Amino acid sequence: MRRPGRPARAAARLLVAPRERLAPGDDTLAGIDWCLEGATPQTLSAASPPEAWQALTRLAASHPVTLLLPADAVSHFHLAAPRGLKRREWPLLLETVTSDAVDQLHLHPLQRGRGHLELIALPRAELAAWRAWAQRLGLAPAGWSCAFLALPQPAAPDQITTLDDGSHRLCLGLAAPAAPGAPETRQWLAWPRDWPLPPSWRERDCQVVDGAIDTDADTHGDTGQPRPCDDHRGDGERDDDRNAGGEAAAEQARRRSLTWLAASPPAALPFADDSGARRPGINWQPQRRTRWLAGAIALLALLDASLWLATTWRAEAAAGQQQAAALAARFAGPPPVDAQAALATRADAIDALARRNRQLSEALATATAQLAATPWQLSRLAVTGTRASLTWRYPEPPAPVVVNRARQALATLGEAQWQPGPGELSLALPLTANALEPSP
Repeated sequence: MRRPGRPARAAARLLVAPRERLAPGDDTLAGIDWCLEGATPQTLSAASPPEAWQALTRLAASHPVTLLLPADAVSHFHLAAPRGLKRREWPLLLETVTSDAVDQLHLHPLQRGRGHLELIALPRAELAAWRAWAQRLGLAPAGWSCAFLALPQPAAPDQITTLDDGSHRLCLGLAAPAAPGAPETRQWLAWPRDWPLPPSWRERDCQVVDGAIDTDADTHGDTGQPRPCDDHRGDGERDDDRNAGGEAAAEQARRRSLTWLAASPPAALPFADDSGARRPGINWQPQRRTRWLAGAIALLALLDASLWLATTWRAEAAAGQQQAAALAARFAGPPPVDAQAALATRADAIDALARRNRQLSEALATATAQLAATPWQLSRLAVTGTRASLTWRYPEPPAPVVVNRARQALATLGEAQWQPGPGELSLALPLTANALEPSP
């Protein structure tokens, strides 16, 4: 008797991760990383031999391809949603939380339950450009994904899980539920790896999923403490060495993240949004009584809508008449006695504000030009009445000679003060015009 054969095992997916985002109108990339599930990542660039690209194309012919898009290319939303919200109404829910053109976004649901909706989004044109780019390479991707989908959910809101992909730190956290009875809100954060995390994220316990922590700046960002330096080389030589070391560390972090993603690959999402399509083969034939009820419901809805429209029209007409009467009463009488003086005072205040802003702009342009060749960065600008306060920060604790050079460069504007506590160089700039904000 012949034994039944075992079910065929699904082929391992081929993950293809571009190293940068596509520029508008340009589909050329510096290189890509690829790997099979559970295998070691490989890198291809423009300098790679044609045989290496041909080998990748042959693998794509026998394995389903998933495009692993950069984490900063996608957006994430976890919002409260009313019951009965239809799929075509999802963009309306995003109009208050994003400045993107919501009708041009490709939306895919990650969670959908009573009172809440979690979506991943990216521009539809950009997703189509990614797919066309992969097809021109002969990859024919079956789906797309991002590293966020592989991050495990933290156990509590005071914890986060993070992954360093070489350019960003990808953080996953939890917040209060978006609606009563809904699960905890999932939060995504793609933060530049060289920047300290925001305070609300830095205060939580961090779990690094790939088990590696950068020795130069931990997952919570640079601590801000001064680091000893025993060599006597120039600032330029030390900056070159630091940049070279940072690029090597970023490359190692990317390799570690790809290795971890190959072992724990994220779910693949479809390019086409077909989750709302009706299942094939299902044909519902309503009975006669059901048809009669549906017609009665439609008629009642039409009558209710007609009554609402009539009531609304009457209310709007009455409100319009009241507004017209109030406007006519406002302008029918003579102007106030002090109208000319009030107008002159307002014009003077606007002129004084313009002079103050022009003086502040010129001073800021001068300071920027004086410090253009240095790493000093403007961190704060505050204006109070006739005084402006400008504050700069250095990427690392500066040496006294660096502080003295900056103070000499700003001497034409005033005497800059070094504050070692917060590590800031501040300049108090007096504004000659006493510009008051014009009152409406």
